[in-house]
Amino acid sequence: MKNLYKPSSLISYLSSLDIKLKKSLSQNFLIDKNIIDKMISSADIQSDDIVLEIGAGAGILTFEIAKKAKKVIAIEKDDIFAKELKNYRVDNIETLNIDFLKLDLNDLKKIDKKIKVISSIPYSLTTPIITKLLNNFSLFSSITLMVQKEVAQKIIAKSSTKLYGFFSVFVQFYSDAKIIQIASKNCFLPKPKVDSAIIELKIKNDFFKTLDPNFSFEKFLLFVKQGFSQRRKKLVSLIKTYISKEKLLYILDKLNINRNARAENLSLNDFLALYKKLF
Repeated sequence: MKNLYKPSSLISYLSSLDIKLKKSLSQNFLIDKNIIDKMISSADIQSDDIVLEIGAGAGILTFEIAKKAKKVIAIEKDDIFAKELKNYRVDNIETLNIDFLKLDLNDLKKIDKKIKVISSIPYSLTTPIITKLLNNFSLFSSITLMVQKEVAQKIIAKSSTKLYGFFSVFVQFYSDAKIIQIASKNCFLPKPKVDSAIIELKIKNDFFKTLDPNFSFEKFLLFVKQGFSQRRKKLVSLIKTYISKEKLLYILDKLNINRNARAENLSLNDFLALYKKLF
């Protein structure tokens, strides 16, 4: 396998396949070896790890992961790239020619240990991909992704800041999220219009063990989503369908939450505390 992170090698390879890159699949390839190494090192891959890669493309990241992991499950929607990956016949790389969003993750339950995810994902599909991964959090130990810089900033955003929203709370509920490194647009070919960032999402498996067995993840997140559904409205106005205004104000006071607060002013812990009091 040639070092396809080198622009000349990548261009030659794509030309040999007569491939025209698809904007719909966000086909921008990493050409910075330092960034590739950073993604892999931050995931702390061990020799017995199973790694899931979404959008393997030309295999630039795939083959580097395969050098360290026990097995790589490479998901690639593009027929040509998937066929090429299979043709390399690397023993510890399993290529699945499928759209990740259509993949039945129940098949991964057969694996007897938690999986690590390392991927440079299509930016146009960032939200549905992360949502699907976290809705199946029990399968994974960590998720390391290359995403658009602004999306990464939204994911780690704190309450009462401009970028903070439902998606911030959603991701932070399931994982401890942090930005590992910013990646310039110059790290990709073709060059995208925006800078990117490596983010790490460490699944909060220990935290979930502390929750009441009857705690409903779905109900809690719907509650949070409703709070953000009309950002300009105060929580009192949005939540009054669950409880009388007087009782709600009493609960807010007990939790030291401002009576005039909007959803954007509440941290994840505030939402959890309020939810537990209401339900």
